[in-house]
Amino acid sequence: MESTKIRYQWIDNAKFASIFLIVFFHSPPVLTGFSGLMLSELRLPSFFFVSGLLFNFERHPSFFEFLRYRGKQLLIPYFCFFIIFYVYWLIIGKSMSSPEEQATPFYSPLLEYLYGRPKLVCLPLWFLACLFAMQSSFYLFRKFKNRSVTLIILVAISLLPSLTDMSHLPWMLENVCLYIPFYGFASLYRKEIFRFMENKRRFSIGLVMLLLHIACYFIYSCVENETVKSALRLAGSFAVIVPFFILIKLVSEKELPKVIRYTGANTVIVLAFHTYGITLLMFVFHNISIINTFITEFPYLSKFLISVIVMFAMLAPIYFVNKYLPFIIGREKSAKNKDFRFIN
Repeated sequence: MESTKIRYQWIDNAKFASIFLIVFFHSPPVLTGFSGLMLSELRLPSFFFVSGLLFNFERHPSFFEFLRYRGKQLLIPYFCFFIIFYVYWLIIGKSMSSPEEQATPFYSPLLEYLYGRPKLVCLPLWFLACLFAMQSSFYLFRKFKNRSVTLIILVAISLLPSLTDMSHLPWMLENVCLYIPFYGFASLYRKEIFRFMENKRRFSIGLVMLLLHIACYFIYSCVENETVKSALRLAGSFAVIVPFFILIKLVSEKELPKVIRYTGANTVIVLAFHTYGITLLMFVFHNISIINTFITEFPYLSKFLISVIVMFAMLAPIYFVNKYLPFIIGREKSAKNKDFRFIN
């Protein structure tokens, strides 16, 4: 029973860590070089990995029942948050934007959201459209009996965006292809992953995987072929995920503040609001010279501090939505905060 409790504890913290990486990536300043690439290779793969680790397809034997359930959990928030921020964009946001955006027809955000590729309004929620398309696709792939063959197929699919331009396809299908191996591996090998996280040799394996990630980066910087580069990024992402989750498991052995689990259980709300929170915070900082100097001289520390401030600020919309508008995130009004589930 104790191992089960620890397992859920590190998973809860992994939810928080995955959304924090998203906020950290979007917070200024932009990181380049190895640190920037490492962050890029970790944030979305870890997010999809946790999602695959948590969702239980066995509870939904019917594909259409599965679509109905996931539509409630993913598509309702997707469109409800769009309506909220679209109204904001029409009344305030558009007039404060660039001349190019001001010239954009009022219906453009509507078309973008229906196409599953939002840009003008609440861009980060592309993840919900992508996750819905990914889970729907994987539901069919998981019918294969051989897990290894299924994973090989998913890896082959992840190379498609390097072979052909998929940026025009609806519902972020190029990202579905890119990241479905992470979701699929976590879902297919869930039991093995949990056992590995209890293995005492995981620390030495994590170190080897971190070195492999660094090796992939240096090889990546030396090659030109896009398919080879995609394969290296895939391998590098899988490699860096291992020490990342081992670190989370290690930290989880200590009692952490409950606010971490509470925030991690409301990732959709953080996704919807965090870029607006970052924009507002940077607007406040804009005319404070000492802060701008600090950001320039200490980019890593300032990026971290901005992310922490924004994450704390997200507690306000999390509380408001859960208390007064739970239906827009697919939850029952009677649901208790402690039972809120991560979008997986």
